[in-house]
Amino acid sequence: MIKIDEIPESWSKDQRKIYEIYSDYFKDSKDAINPEVVDEFEKLLARWLGESQLKIVSWNCNGKFREKFNEIISEDADIYVIQECENPEESKNEDYMEFAGDNYFWTGNLHYKGLGIFAKENIILEEITNSNEEFRHFIALRVNDSFNLLGVWAMPKYVEMIHDYFDANEELFNENLVMCGDFNSNVVFNGHHPKAKNHTKLNEKLESKNLFSVYHSVTGDEQGFEKSKTFYQARHLNNPYYLDFLYAGENAVKDFKILDHYKWITLSDHLPLVFKI
Repeated sequence: MIKIDEIPESWSKDQRKIYEIYSDYFKDSKDAINPEVVDEFEKLLARWLGESQLKIVSWNCNGKFREKFNEIISEDADIYVIQECENPEESKNEDYMEFAGDNYFWTGNLHYKGLGIFAKENIILEEITNSNEEFRHFIALRVNDSFNLLGVWAMPKYVEMIHDYFDANEELFNENLVMCGDFNSNVVFNGHHPKAKNHTKLNEKLESKNLFSVYHSVTGDEQGFEKSKTFYQARHLNNPYYLDFLYAGENAVKDFKILDHYKWITLSDHLPLVFKI
């Protein structure tokens, strides 16, 4: 029995829970504490948790995804949430069709530019049905019967559309949701929208459901004062904005990064977001 006088601060909530179950099961054991075994136990837990995480990429590919998917799959993600991609069913590109496989969902008004969520074959995706079919650029899925994933490609009127979706599907929004995509919005554009439907108000709505912007939680940057950017208008480095977001429950995301603009600006005006759940 591994007995620990004090749980290491580095342990996650899941690690702590596993140890509670483990120690309760062996509570009658009288084995002495062995620091080396404790250390090994922590490493095993961390490795197990790492292997059980799902890697997700969200990216507005700026069209012609059939010519770019080979670049993004180098991330070896389990799920790709791609904005401005073609409908694989109507594509003539065999490589792109093979990449999409059968485990994907796609929506859009134009067959060459929509929203797609693509997953590895071992990932179970179940569509969450709602009665608001007019929201063509949102996809809500249940992933591995574990959490809900909402892909977003906000079209005009941008953040106002997200407000409308939230109001029509409020039951979907809770700490078990992961929401990501191209919001085409930021608090710097608040003046372009009614106060009740601007980006600041959206943050308030999401935070009331225990959903927080992961970038801002990780960096401590204030909304509208982001040091890193995700969008470069016309692919010019001197015209950047933060328009791509990831919202999730507190501590739900184990890792988060924005990929390097020097490479990805050659492929799109948006940078990919990469994270683990």
